[in-house]
Amino acid sequence: MPNVTRVIATTHEVSLKGGNRRWFERRLTANTNRALAGLPVASLTRPAWRLLVTFSHPVPFTEVARRLSTVFGLSSILPVHHAGYEIGDVIAALTQRVTLFSPRSFAVRCTRSDKSFSMTSVEIERAVGGAVQDLTGWPVDLSGPDLTIHLLLDRNGFWIWMVRVPGPGGLPVGTGGRGLCMLSGGIDSPVAAYLMMKRGMRLDFVHFHSVPTTDPASLEKVRELVRILNRYQNSARLVMVPLLPVQKEIVQSCPSSLRILLYRRFMMRIGESFAQRFRTLALITGESLGQVASQTVENLTAVQSVTSLPVLRPLIGFDKQEIITLARRAGTYDVSIQPHIDCCTYFVPDHPETGASAGELSTAENVLDVGKLTESAVKDATIERIAEAAAWERIPVPPEAMSERI
Repeated sequence: MPNVTRVIATTHEVSLKGGNRRWFERRLTANTNRALAGLPVASLTRPAWRLLVTFSHPVPFTEVARRLSTVFGLSSILPVHHAGYEIGDVIAALTQRVTLFSPRSFAVRCTRSDKSFSMTSVEIERAVGGAVQDLTGWPVDLSGPDLTIHLLLDRNGFWIWMVRVPGPGGLPVGTGGRGLCMLSGGIDSPVAAYLMMKRGMRLDFVHFHSVPTTDPASLEKVRELVRILNRYQNSARLVMVPLLPVQKEIVQSCPSSLRILLYRRFMMRIGESFAQRFRTLALITGESLGQVASQTVENLTAVQSVTSLPVLRPLIGFDKQEIITLARRAGTYDVSIQPHIDCCTYFVPDHPETGASAGELSTAENVLDVGKLTESAVKDATIERIAEAAAWERIPVPPEAMSERI
C-alpha cells in the first residue's frame, strides 16, 4: 500500500458551529493527536476547516486512515501532495504522477481558499486539465469521471489528491455530555454506543449477567467490546451487575409472559443508580423498534416508566442489516457474534407479552421487594476501569484507503 507524508482531514459539522466553534476544534485536535499516537507525527496544524498532519517520514496510508476513521468530527481523509505555489508547479507535479494511471476519463476540481491568487478556480481547472489532457490524451468527463484530480489552493500553496476516504462524521467525543450505555455483548448495543459517541457523547457502560448460571467467558467478551469502543473515546468505566437473584425472584413470583419486561425494568432502575453516581445524564440502549417482542412501542414505554432519566435509543429505526453494517464499520461485529448466553435469554418465556402497560407491570411487581432487590444488585455490582484500548487491527481499514491512486 502507498505511503504518505501528509494528510489533510476535513471537517463539516464542526465548521458550522458558532461562538463555541474553537472549543469543538480544540477537542477535535486533541482526539486526532490521541488517535495518531505512536506514528511519526511531525506537526498537526489547523488551517480553517481542516487539519493538516505532517509525518517526519512516510507511513502507510492504510494505517493513517484506520486511525483517523475513529475520530468523530472528521468529514474526509485526504492523502495529499504539496505541489508548489504556481500553476507550473502543479503541472510538473502531475506530470510525475498521472502516467502511473490509465483512467477511462478524468476531471480536475479546484477549491481556492486563497482568494488573492490571480486565477479563479475554473481557470485553474481548465489550465491544469488542458495540460493533463495534452500529456495523456485522456478524455474529459465532468459529470462522471473515472479519475478526479483534486486541487486545494490555500496560503501554503497547492495541494493535490486523487482519493477521498470518507471520515466518520459527527462531533468530537467529549462535546456531547456523558451517558451510560447498557452493553449486552450482542451486536446492537455496541453499535448504539458507537452512534452516541458519534454525536460527541462520552460513555460508561453497564453489563447485566447471570453468572454462574451462564458462562463467565461472556464477561471477558464485554470487556473486549469496551476496549474496542475505547478506540473512539479513550477509557471507560464498566459496571458488572449480577442479575441472577432478581431473575430468580421474578421467575418464582411473576407471570412468565412479563419476565423479560420485568428484567428490563430492574435494569433501568439499576442503570439509573449508577448513572447518578457517575453524573451521567442519559441511559443508552441498543433497542430497535419491533426487532423482538419486548421492543414494541407499548413495552418500551412501560419499561422506561421506572426511570426519570432520558432513555436514548439511537437504533430505534434501524433494521438488522443496517445495524450489522455499522457493527462491521465500528469493528465490534466479530466480537459480538461470538456465542454467549445473554441474561435476558435466560428463563425466557415461550410467549412473551408484546403490549404491556406500565400499570400491568407495576401490579406484577407488587409481590416483589423492588427496593431491596435493586439495592442488593447495586451493592453486589463491581466497577472496573477499562483504560486500555483494543489493538488497532480490531478497527477496519476504510475500503477507499486501499486505492493504488494514492
